[in-house]
Amino acid sequence: MERRALMLAMGGFVGAWGGASVLGAPSAAAAGGGVVVDVTAHGAKGDGTTDDTAAFQSALAAVKAAPGGATLLVPPGTYPVGVSLVLGSGTTVSAYGARVVRIKDSGALLKNFDSVTPAYGYGGAGNIAVLGGIWDMRGAQFSKQSDAIGFAHCEGVLVKDCTFVDTPSAHAVELNAVRNVAIVNCVFDGHHPGDGASLTTKEAVQITCATEGNLPAPAYDATPCEDILITGCTLRAGTTTGPFGALCGDHWGAKGVFHRRIRVIGNTVEKSGAFGIRAADWQDSVIADNTVTDVALHGIYLNSPQGNGLSGITVTGNTVRGVDGSGGISATVAAGGARHRDITVSGNTVESVKGEAGIYVAQTDGLTVTRNTVTTTLRLSATGNCQGIHVQSSPNAVIARNSLTDIQGDGIGVDSGSTGALVTDNTVLTTTGPGINTGVNGATLRGNRITGATGYAVRVGGNAVGTFVQSTTVGAVTGGASGAAIGVMAGSSGTWLVGNDLTARGSGTPAITDNGTGTTPVQNTI
Repeated sequence: MERRALMLAMGGFVGAWGGASVLGAPSAAAAGGGVVVDVTAHGAKGDGTTDDTAAFQSALAAVKAAPGGATLLVPPGTYPVGVSLVLGSGTTVSAYGARVVRIKDSGALLKNFDSVTPAYGYGGAGNIAVLGGIWDMRGAQFSKQSDAIGFAHCEGVLVKDCTFVDTPSAHAVELNAVRNVAIVNCVFDGHHPGDGASLTTKEAVQITCATEGNLPAPAYDATPCEDILITGCTLRAGTTTGPFGALCGDHWGAKGVFHRRIRVIGNTVEKSGAFGIRAADWQDSVIADNTVTDVALHGIYLNSPQGNGLSGITVTGNTVRGVDGSGGISATVAAGGARHRDITVSGNTVESVKGEAGIYVAQTDGLTVTRNTVTTTLRLSATGNCQGIHVQSSPNAVIARNSLTDIQGDGIGVDSGSTGALVTDNTVLTTTGPGINTGVNGATLRGNRITGATGYAVRVGGNAVGTFVQSTTVGAVTGGASGAAIGVMAGSSGTWLVGNDLTARGSGTPAITDNGTGTTPVQNTI
């Protein structure tokens, strides 16, 4: 991401150090005071064999003693460390060219808290930067669950140009009750499940709240995260380990607690054990311009572990390829959970999804699905369905100007309480089910172009009342006399068919099959 775009994305965070310190060349003195403490001056060897724990502890003590904070400089080399290093306010760790290696089951390599001292709200040690370095957790050897680095109850954190290797059973970066944070140009290289933990629950960057059992230090006051930026990062499987379960998100949470203004922009997910990007309990947030490939469940997943309703989420400009198990972009609600509100899914490309749908959204008020391209969806089983776009229980949803091709199932499906849906100006090419399949009251289908559908180009079913189908252009329909260009199913009533062009439907295929009541065809070309 270029400089101006990154500064805009970071918003208020940049003020913690100023744009030059955050975005410019690596600096050994990004924090206040300009004091630099070289770990080698305190006895660190960096030779990969000498235990440098005592030297790091001594150097950090000097950093903490500097008024206004200082920089811990870790020159190139390999540094074995056997404790969690606790960072104080105003600390910068500059470790370009260095590799810090954990040599015990000693917890995180870096953190800003201890296990007993309470901090409330965002009042803990903040204004911290970690710049560069390979942070090697040796999870295959030291497998006790542990984050690589962790921040809690603070504000003002920058993690930039870092690589995290072989994290055991937890997260590379824990963000717990923090605000004004940027994770920039980091690589999350491999996750070791350790302790038998499931890959599906472990995010490389966890964005979560302070609750007992979730945060390893008090106070457990359910403080959420705010103003988080994740940009330019890469998630991948390590050479000897598997991948994380997601680039970011949460599998924990608390009832009624939301994280606000989360921005996940311009990242690459090369492989994930479950999700590419997981938005959990987010409000007023953006997921934009990411590339997600080779994931096991959902490419981009909006949900809440505690049943909270998400709101104000924009998912735009992302590319999702190679999903094997569920959906490309999905928003779901757990049983008994609150409804989502104001979700926009726009301008995304979804390719090669094996599962339920290319784009699936349920139980959302104020839903917009526009200008997306969905190509090649595949069934999980011979009798299954994998719709291009599927919307459920989302009244007055707008589904417009999308392009769908090679869909094993319905091109666009609108059902189960999505009353008043507007489906307009979409292009649907080659489906093994209907091009558009709707079964809700008051739906309007206008200006859609459908070619290569199976059975019906447009199917009105599900006891729908008052469906309006206008200006549809229908190409070849596979299915002959057993289908139709437009089919109105038994139980539907008050359907209007106005000005549709059905002339290219194909020989032997009926123009309109009407088994409903009160259907009104007007000025259709057949």
